[in-house]
Amino acid sequence: MMDKMKQKAIEHHNAALMDSMNPLVVMDNLCACLLSVVEKEFINESNLTRRDRNRELLSILFRKREELEPFECFVEALNKTDASHEVMAKAILKTYNYGNGVAVFEKVSRTSLSDDGENKYELQT
Repeated sequence: MMDKMKQKAIEHHNAALMDSMNPLVVMDNLCACLLSVVEKEFINESNLTRRDRNRELLSILFRKREELEPFECFVEALNKTDASHEVMAKAILKTYNYGNGVAVFEKVSRTSLSDDGENKYELQT
């Protein structure tokens, strides 16, 4: 099964994923070995709503063995889909890194360079 911390990072953004994710395009961008033909057909069912498809896709990914890297493949698929999906991918990664105690440092704008020209960094929470 997918690592629990990775599942929680995805679940933290569940509402946005249910409302905004395009499951068919994301599924097309997933690693080919991650979903079986039967799983893809089930997600593609015409009687399922978009939310149902999203729910089913996540449910299947959560059940995948960690060795298949379902979390990493899912985030990569989001990144490949489009700009709005890329935003979701970044938010999920930030949640996962924050939950694992990884400090996330980002460069601040060039206007905040110190007088001696060194870059300053600040912690993003």
